[in-house]
Amino acid sequence: MMSRGWRRMLAGVAGLSVLAGLAILPSAEMTDAQFTDSEYAASTTFTAQSLVAPVITGCTVANNGLGIFQSVTLTWTALYPLASVRLTATSGTTTGTVASANITASGPVGGVYSYSATLNQALLTSLVSNLLGSTTTLTVISLIPSTSWVSLGATRKLTIALLGLNAACTV
Repeated sequence: MMSRGWRRMLAGVAGLSVLAGLAILPSAEMTDAQFTDSEYAASTTFTAQSLVAPVITGCTVANNGLGIFQSVTLTWTALYPLASVRLTATSGTTTGTVASANITASGPVGGVYSYSATLNQALLTSLVSNLLGSTTTLTVISLIPSTSWVSLGATRKLTIALLGLNAACTV
């Protein structure tokens, strides 16, 4: 049997051996997370995706027999379904959104949707209030609902002289 003194001495030697072993171990090296290491980066910049803007294919003004404005028909194509397009009319500081019920959609054909909206004088007046003797900008955008993602707008200008005469739709 060992005496109590020997046990203490053996415990002390074992403790010193462990401490000496820890002292000679190399220290932990610094590491980088993979996403911060520059050798993994393909480039120094990145870009976000963007929505493709609609393309207006036609803007036709209809006048009555006296040359007074009756309606304008706007046609366009987009890569997105009706829930993802918006048509607005702006005159001065007033902007109104055309309800989707007033927009006819077809497609897709080859991934492209076609749209048409005929806006009569009453509908336009309800959106922008003052139609005669003014210029109204018709703008079509693509968007992702419930987000802030919108495309650049495609526009046409509807100009109507006083008394509703000489209506024209221009780029």
